[in-house]
Amino acid sequence: MAFFFPVLVRGTQISWFKRALFLYVIWMCFYIYFWFSLPDLSLVSLTKLLMEMIFGYWHLWYISGMLVAAILLFIINKLSSSFLVPTILVFSVLGVIIQYAGNYNYFEDPFWKRLFDTYWLHRNGFLYSYPFFCIGYLINKHKIHNSISIRTAGIMSAIGFIFLLSESYFNYYQEGREGEFDIYLSLFFLAPFVFIFFSKLDIRGNSKNIALYSSAIYFIHVFCLIVLRKYTTFGPLALTFTCLLMSIIASYFIIIIHKKVTYIL
Repeated sequence: MAFFFPVLVRGTQISWFKRALFLYVIWMCFYIYFWFSLPDLSLVSLTKLLMEMIFGYWHLWYISGMLVAAILLFIINKLSSSFLVPTILVFSVLGVIIQYAGNYNYFEDPFWKRLFDTYWLHRNGFLYSYPFFCIGYLINKHKIHNSISIRTAGIMSAIGFIFLLSESYFNYYQEGREGEFDIYLSLFFLAPFVFIFFSKLDIRGNSKNIALYSSAIYFIHVFCLIVLRKYTTFGPLALTFTCLLMSIIASYFIIIIHKKVTYIL
């Protein structure tokens, strides 16, 4: 999140936090039918509901994680970069280790196995969002993107993509694996160079509209996916392209609403 650096420089972090929080609340309310359930008042049900509210429904975990990462970075951003870099390494590696330990059933004890199989233990604002957030912050703070050519960024992105494919391939064919992977270690190498590469491209067009469409598609695509899964029998490929088309069409109307209710995007 390289764009958080100017927010801190300008001192507008309170406005940024309010907007991000309002965005999270609005879309959690939009999807409330799918996640809100309180069949009884047991501790288990209440805890599950609380976790859903804190960590976010399905894809909305990203906004929740972004808020936590921003708060953490706001607290420690005055510390030196030589301190921040090790925090990136420790947090990211710890998150990957927890995920791998859970997916490969490292623990035999039922309690620890259940705990490490819980997605929010590794997919949270500290172990997932913060490392990426801090990487972007440091890129902007030290103008690292200015010292890396587009050719170098492209080559490093290609290398990172090979690492990602290799890591994915390895995990896909392991018989002892269970569950899905949200974090790949290679992403912490790939993502910064992809960002730098595209930041150097001279893309013609209205960047504001591009940003609005990307945000709208992100927020609405899960709803489109739920509808398609319920009312169609599409295979994975047809489901993907139809969901994308529906999301783009829906985004057009969401952007129209956004002109009246600005905080929905």
